Amino acid sequence: MKSPRTSRLARCAPAIICTLLVLAVSGLAEAGSQTTQRTATQMLIMGIITVGTYIFVGNSGMLSFGHVVFVAVGAYTTALLTMPHSLKQALLPALPDWLAEIELGLPEALLVSGLLSLLVGAVFALLVLRLDGMAAGIASLALLISVNVVISNWDAVTRGSQGIVGIPADLTIGTTVPWMIGAIAVALAYQLSRSGFRLRASSEDPIAAAALGVRIRRDRSIALLISAFVCGFGGGLYARFLGALTPGDVYLQLTLLTLLMLIVGGIRSLSGAVIGTLFISVLAELLRRVEAGGEFGPVGLQPHPGVQQLILALTLLLTLLLRPGGITAGRELGFAVPGWGRSSRRGPSEPSPDPSGLVVEGGNGLDDAGQAAPPRRDPV
Repeated sequence: MKSPRTSRLARCAPAIICTLLVLAVSGLAEAGSQTTQRTATQMLIMGIITVGTYIFVGNSGMLSFGHVVFVAVGAYTTALLTMPHSLKQALLPALPDWLAEIELGLPEALLVSGLLSLLVGAVFALLVLRLDGMAAGIASLALLISVNVVISNWDAVTRGSQGIVGIPADLTIGTTVPWMIGAIAVALAYQLSRSGFRLRASSEDPIAAAALGVRIRRDRSIALLISAFVCGFGGGLYARFLGALTPGDVYLQLTLLTLLMLIVGGIRSLSGAVIGTLFISVLAELLRRVEAGGEFGPVGLQPHPGVQQLILALTLLLTLLLRPGGITAGRELGFAVPGWGRSSRRGPSEPSPDPSGLVVEGGNGLDDAGQAAPPRRDPV
């Protein structure tokens, strides 16, 4: 029988391993060149956005093309809240006075960005979660296009297609790592919550889950709101990384890159979201250097424009054909410690606690007469 300490450690294993992996890669990058450090910082930001998308997509089983909406809201919110007052007056003279006067630090701005993205997520949930399957995916894409049109034409606040410049670009690896670890912790906490267990059950068999009393739309809405919050502060970090922001920076290219990382890593696991981000980030950087050409030791390469997009597209295609579950095959990373959790007293096996309340609880499986008892399900 496993001890409570072993059970808790096993549940937290994916987050622990992912955190150690992020720390190891970040430590190696900090010892590298400035270009390597900047690439690692971008990788961490993309990791936050990918993990935020996973919270909804991975647990609900619904593919969303609209999560970059929350990234865009967070990015523009952080940009407007952290820009110097004098620069906002020069670039955005039509900006409302109360907004032009505000100048917050990064943590406060990211919190506001996450909360505002959460409010947008509530509207998103009302419109999209009435649908299922492909219809929901198309609706989320329609919302992404609509929001991008608004951003591209709201000259008084976003400067339209000209974009916003002068955003403080001071992010480092050390600044970004805690936010990445926080995103992983939030994703795991929801995944292990009652709502997370119910939502994952409903994604496997929605009819059976609804018959057991699971309120699928409510649990999807909870996942979407948490996902929107994480993507919102990820978008704020993205704006601080770029230093300048245009509507094209938070549109289809970012959407496809996020889904590529999630699908290649494993769309059904938190470990897959992190591993997919690391893998695609390293691959994209190598391809970018090949695309630019130059000397690589004794080998000289000519520029090959477009090779990065071509190889990334082939990577996605091969993943869908040969390994649909991604690198992790939908499984979480874990570890086992020999000798932990052994009980000195032998007795009837006890059921492991299940936060969802959906797992069969039958004690030793015998009724009072010693016959096999049918499984009993607790109410949801």
